[in-house]
Amino acid sequence: MMVLNNEAILHICETCGKEELLSSEEAFQKGWDYPPRMGLLGVISPRTCGNCAINTTLWWEVVCEKKSVDQLDEKHLKTLKRILTEL
Repeated sequence: MMVLNNEAILHICETCGKEELLSSEEAFQKGWDYPPRMGLLGVISPRTCGNCAINTTLWWEVVCEKKSVDQLDEKHLKTLKRILTEL
């Protein structure tokens, strides 16, 4: 899924579960950490709303906690699957 800055996509906060249909500019203005403004589609990076921290994200588990795929809990595995199918 290629995304242009003015094209709305579903943003899903992996921390609190909030969902919003936003353009990347709208999401940025609301404080979302989400591709394409932060990270790339199909690549692990935080996907959080403006109210949530990144220390409970898949990205945090893999990069900061150094967990392998087989060490991830069900929530993070679900997020990984969603990220890998974004393109």
